[in-house]
Amino acid sequence: MTIPGQLITAVDMALASGIDPKRFRAALRAASLGWHPHNGRWEVVRGSDQHQDMERVMAGLCGGGSHLRSMSKAAQHVSRTAIKDEHYVLDLCDVVLGLKAVRQHCFPFLTGDPDWRGCRKPLPVDGFYPALGLVVEYHERQHRERVGFFDDKPTVSGVPRGEQRRMYDERRADLLPRHGYSLVVLNVDEFAHDRAKRLLRTPQDQAVVSRRLARFIG
Repeated sequence: MTIPGQLITAVDMALASGIDPKRFRAALRAASLGWHPHNGRWEVVRGSDQHQDMERVMAGLCGGGSHLRSMSKAAQHVSRTAIKDEHYVLDLCDVVLGLKAVRQHCFPFLTGDPDWRGCRKPLPVDGFYPALGLVVEYHERQHRERVGFFDDKPTVSGVPRGEQRRMYDERRADLLPRHGYSLVVLNVDEFAHDRAKRLLRTPQDQAVVSRRLARFIG
């Protein structure tokens, strides 16, 4: 029996569906779920929106499944597209600049706080344009609003995840210019979006990106 509020992991879901957990985790990473932190655990609250996103990915691995077939076409469209808003925005940047961004690039000077072993993991950036010395970050709702349960989880920094996200955003904003790189942060609120802060993907989006990147357009 499913009990709302309990935690469930990707391994739990994979084993229950007869799917290799490694295969399921790879599919989750490929889905680029915006709420999932880089290198974080795949652990969500049963019945939450995040759990439903993971179920949709699982349904795809299982050949669709009755859960996916029961969804309306509009809901399926949202689940396929909204989870990849970061990629959509970076694709617009590529078009506007006429260049292809290096995605999830890591700089040696940009790292997270040390863990209990003293190791620091790199902090990747969303998009890097080496020819322009430009970094583009897309900030979804979790960069500007609390995301409840997930923002309260502890981190290696000794602060809740929401606070750590803010600290790391500030670290990018501080260190990138110090090392000679330009940083442009595009926020979800700059684009047309629904109540869940998922982009509606309108023709005006490219104009927003063009305006913000105007000084880098050759």
